Amino acid sequence: MSILLIGCGYWGQNWAKTLSKMSELSAICEPSTALRARLAETFPQIAIYADLNEALQHPGIEAVVIATPVPTHREVARQCLLSGKSVLVEKPLTLDPYEAHELVKLADGCGLILAVGHLLLYQPALIALKALMDAGELGDILSVQCTRVNLGKVRNEENIWWSFAPHDLSILSLLLGEPLRLKSASKLNILQRARLEDTVYASFSTPSGRQASVHVSWMSPIKRHETVVIGSKRMAIFEDTLPAEQKLQLIEYDLDRAGDQVQGVTKGRSRYIEYHQPADDLLTLQAKGFLAAVRGQIADIPNNGENGLQVVQMLSDVQRHLDGLPSGSAVGLPV
Repeated sequence: MSILLIGCGYWGQNWAKTLSKMSELSAICEPSTALRARLAETFPQIAIYADLNEALQHPGIEAVVIATPVPTHREVARQCLLSGKSVLVEKPLTLDPYEAHELVKLADGCGLILAVGHLLLYQPALIALKALMDAGELGDILSVQCTRVNLGKVRNEENIWWSFAPHDLSILSLLLGEPLRLKSASKLNILQRARLEDTVYASFSTPSGRQASVHVSWMSPIKRHETVVIGSKRMAIFEDTLPAEQKLQLIEYDLDRAGDQVQGVTKGRSRYIEYHQPADDLLTLQAKGFLAAVRGQIADIPNNGENGLQVVQMLSDVQRHLDGLPSGSAVGLPV
């Protein structure tokens, strides 16, 4: 058993169950006395610590999973990396792109793995979509549009952009494989809570001229977790709320032209795409990928530190725009 889990709150408990089931959980560090008592009952074979320094000295610790509040990510991850441990940090990596850049440089300099908990990068349907794009099935990629809207729990410690957008920004980073530069961003504050926007729309462009957008909202009566990729030959839709056999759809289309003018777009045949569906859940797939990278069994993982850095860069740049601040974009920071 090799993993130290730091933080065992709402999401950390999922990590504890997953790593324990994999026989990879060696120790847990959790500051809450009451929670430590419950953990000791649930995982009697696992060492439970209150102090991080002591936990990092636990024998056999190979790597660390950090599921603490986001404002603590930088300091906790830095301490773990300096102790010689590879690290997976829950999303977002940090609240500041320069802190994220610092962690990426530190991990690289120490020869350690830095990963971020962008779980959807292990979604089999999304991986199949990326394979279709790379194989040229959609033609030249023109645009990727992400929509993540729903009714339900509304957070009071963060706005919709920081809560929902990390999922879609990591998807854009994976699918496009290019830096994204902010073109425009707009917000709505339907619930009228100061600095807690509940709807945000942002658009981006890439150096090669591709377009991308992200629309996130807590105030939609229809739940959609949708990524639409528009190519010069075909379109594809990844809809994560649908059953596995309907998550990925390929759509033919034609442009109705009159000379140089486009008069309309005609939808053609559509079909669902079959893809390999592993037996493991996404969190287990992510844990296995992280451990394989730590153990040198694979060269890289999609949710690496660079991916996490790009997501934080875009989160920060859009927020600055929404706040009316100068761009201050960190996009393009050297890694």
